[in-house]
Amino acid sequence: MTRWFVQRVAYAATRFGFGVGCLAIRIFPRHWIYLLSDALANLGFVLLRSFRVRSINNVRIALGDGLDPVKARETVRRSLQNFFHACVEMVFALESSDDELRSTISISGREHLDAALAKGNGVIVLSAHLGNFFLVGTRLALEGYSTHVLVSQPDHRRFAQLMDHYRLQVRQRTIHARPRRDALKELQLVLKRNELAVIIADEYRSGNGIRVPLFGRTVLARRGPATLALRTGAAIVPACMVRQPDNSLTLIIEPELELVRSGESKIAIRESTLRITQWLERTVRTYPDQWNWMNIRWWETDKSALMTAPHYLKVSGHTQSTAHDRKTFVIPSECAGSKKDFSRSRS
Repeated sequence: MTRWFVQRVAYAATRFGFGVGCLAIRIFPRHWIYLLSDALANLGFVLLRSFRVRSINNVRIALGDGLDPVKARETVRRSLQNFFHACVEMVFALESSDDELRSTISISGREHLDAALAKGNGVIVLSAHLGNFFLVGTRLALEGYSTHVLVSQPDHRRFAQLMDHYRLQVRQRTIHARPRRDALKELQLVLKRNELAVIIADEYRSGNGIRVPLFGRTVLARRGPATLALRTGAAIVPACMVRQPDNSLTLIIEPELELVRSGESKIAIRESTLRITQWLERTVRTYPDQWNWMNIRWWETDKSALMTAPHYLKVSGHTQSTAHDRKTFVIPSECAGSKKDFSRSRS
């Protein structure tokens, strides 16, 4: 009952917010709206104590206890400002033409995406809750790529329909993450047609997953992107829309991630998931004040517990796990017991 009420309020607030926002950008200069956005973010930073405390704690754990407390607070505050800016830019996108969006959001590294598509197995565009993650699919679609974005929809039906309506207005076609079986079928069809599937995979929370190191601690990583890539032969190409010092946006597309595509499937999934997590850590270290620090739930219950050396060894520049540690990992039921070599078969 409580969840239903919260989502109903969220639906009403979202609809009202988009309506007022669209009206405001027709009346006021954009820099005024950004100033208001910053003021609201600063107010939220003060009022949302749980968010503030947990995020600052995660920043200090990840970037070192020796980090200046003032710098840790500023990182989280700027992260919240970035999120509010991203929401404002979503409204801007609703009121902008295709040419306006192309001119205001630059792209770097498109050649990496084209090279991956040339292989013919589709591309998983791997992104994160960093910069303006809302418009990654929009900018790719404007370049002429057939793009679908995997989204987690609210349970409230009208709220879900409202969000799909707004996403479609900003040129995004969506795939709902639930039911999972239907989502998997749609993603496989997209990749089979050699198209793009945008997946944001940076939430490390409790539940099932693969234990991997992140910032020297242990997290449970979702195995979905690696499993999908290995089963379909699709490439994984990282891309994030980052905010520049002048508040402009650039979609940075990186070279295809090298996955482990041979050997036993569960080991390949696990090692590939590790490489995805290593990419995320490098990216967040580069833009710490643009990432949502609420996305981490450390696996260790003891705050002082760190990833110990016997569990992970350095091999050829990548972190490899020992044979003993492999026994503790679980793989999806559809892959359980599989001994197939991903380099020789596609399902």
